[in-house]
Amino acid sequence: MTTDKIEVTIRIDKNEARSLGEVVGDLKSQGLEQVQSHERFMIVNGSVNPDALDALRAVKGVASVRQDTAYKTQAN
Repeated sequence: MTTDKIEVTIRIDKNEARSLGEVVGDLKSQGLEQVQSHERFMIVNGSVNPDALDALRAVKGVASVRQDTAYKTQAN
């Protein structure tokens, strides 16, 4: 059974001494895909399996991980 990936927005701790690139690398190693990083806002967007959310939250430098609410049209 394959699990649908969910879209997430990850806020990076502005006081984190590590570079955003290092944090993004660690997020990718925890399963984050389709990564878009916005250094100016210290935000990273991507998609991940729902069971990997806790692993993303545990990455050093991550302030928060929020699942994006997606509005999908119902299939008839």
